[in-house]
Amino acid sequence: MKKIMFIFQIILKCSFVYLIAFVWSRYFFHSLWKSSVFSLLFTIAIEIFSYLIKKKKNNKMNLKIKEQDEAENMFFSLASSNNSLNFFEKLAKTRHNLVIKKKDYIIITNDEQSKIVLYPFITLNQLTPQDVVNIVKLSQKEHASKIIIPCYDYTKESQLFIKNFDFDITLLDKNETYALLYKEYQFFPEITAKYKKESKLSFKDLLAYAFNRSKTKGYILSAIIIFATSLFIKLTIFYCCMASILLLFALISYINPKYNKKVTTKLI
Repeated sequence: MKKIMFIFQIILKCSFVYLIAFVWSRYFFHSLWKSSVFSLLFTIAIEIFSYLIKKKKNNKMNLKIKEQDEAENMFFSLASSNNSLNFFEKLAKTRHNLVIKKKDYIIITNDEQSKIVLYPFITLNQLTPQDVVNIVKLSQKEHASKIIIPCYDYTKESQLFIKNFDFDITLLDKNETYALLYKEYQFFPEITAKYKKESKLSFKDLLAYAFNRSKTKGYILSAIIIFATSLFIKLTIFYCCMASILLLFALISYINPKYNKKVTTKLI
């Protein structure tokens, strides 16, 4: 489903860029094919530029799809285990000699004789600012210079909230934990449980998604944009057909009960 949505977003983005470029190019080119070629080249250039910008922003934290699956399953395995803290203790001992395991966290004394608290937040819930406060309260008595919190995921508010403290707090989601701890230390948790992967979409699922009532506004907006271009250029039969099809899709999405069924369940 994610791959389909990603492809759909790219097609939609390129279509809008092409349409905008085509409308403006009609002011400068009288020839339809010149406008079409220019718009196509402009769209390709924008897409390449966008790709390069995104690629530059990506860092070593980005994992391959296979590694992301492993990170997901490893964290799920730790969350399903009663000995998750033992794993992080063993991981720390592969490089550090002074490692002490407490009830909920691990104290590591590094080569600079600084205390680091490693607090694995092994739950499938997002780490919230309140969770950070609770962890700081528990580990404050250790007078640590740094707290590292591996977790499944954390909220944006948590990432901003940790800046309120006068010591270093590092949050690691499941992928960052994989990259900066498991992979860095070459010490991986055993996968004993796996997330059930999303099943492949059938053709009926695609139709249900495409003609859901929530898509009605999108189809109407796209049709309006195409018709609006008639203010600048003379619409060809292709654009008339596309606008008509989009309006037809909007009508089907809005009135067809087959793809807009309400699910009713008996709670008690």
